Amino acid sequence: MHPDIAIKVSLGMTGDVFETFDDCLHVERYQVADPNIFLAKITRENGSRAITTSLSAGAGTFILADRDSELRIEQKGCLLYQGVLVEDSIAFIEGSDPISVELQSDACLYVLTFLHQRHIWPCPVIGGRFNIRDERLSELIDEVSESSAARRSELTREFSGLAFERYRSLPRVHPLSAWRLNRVRRHAQSRLDQRLTLDDLADVAGFSRAHFAATFKAATSMSAHEFLLRLRIQEAAKLLLGTDLPLVEIALQCGFQNQPHFTTVFKKMTDVTPRRWRNARRGLPTPSVEGLRRRANDVIELSPNRSEPSSPEMH
Repeated sequence: MHPDIAIKVSLGMTGDVFETFDDCLHVERYQVADPNIFLAKITRENGSRAITTSLSAGAGTFILADRDSELRIEQKGCLLYQGVLVEDSIAFIEGSDPISVELQSDACLYVLTFLHQRHIWPCPVIGGRFNIRDERLSELIDEVSESSAARRSELTREFSGLAFERYRSLPRVHPLSAWRLNRVRRHAQSRLDQRLTLDDLADVAGFSRAHFAATFKAATSMSAHEFLLRLRIQEAAKLLLGTDLPLVEIALQCGFQNQPHFTTVFKKMTDVTPRRWRNARRGLPTPSVEGLRRRANDVIELSPNRSEPSSPEMH
């Protein structure tokens, strides 16, 4: 993967810097009082091709998804992650080698890098990386654009401390490797109209059910059940926008038992019914619906931490 755009660390900044690349990639670098900290926001909007950015690294880098973002992350030629980093999810990558992030869809990411090579983390990082999800961390980052440089130093250190506190609360397991995760994702995407169980996905990964469940969550910050629901809803969103298929047909094609089941899950994740979501995105008259967020991209926006209870049979 060859970087198209290199986003370099800027030290001694006297103010915020906003740059646009390739007409669709926007990078806002935030001035931070602490010279050990680099903080930036990367937004890709209405892009027609994948864009690869090369991030300068230090002791460790946090990548936070401000909305669902399809990524491919590599370091030293090693694939670390491929798939959708869901809204409010954080990927942490340890090490001083540059990180390549390929944006495969419209995306919005915050990048937080601690530069000092001798920076000591509160606890060892198994496998040199982890993925977590916590709305409190997103709320901290949301403050940076309106904060002073000194306040940003406080916010980012508080962010790091809270992220490691969340990480330490999780089981100590190595995240599922990127190639196994990619195999599971491809398997699920090709069978969304079928019943899929945790045992099915574990077999594809080559692990026992319990080991797969733990390593999958460590790699993606979500359960396999929620992962499947998100895949089904993302596919349903494409059909809602790109076809005139009735809702019942979309429900069955995406693996839901029936239209009411599909509507229930869709509304839990988006705060609006499929019919109203389709009408709103097509510009048709629709009543005002609280929670319906209108953004420029046509990717379904999933509210965090909204899913059905886990079940051994994920249909």
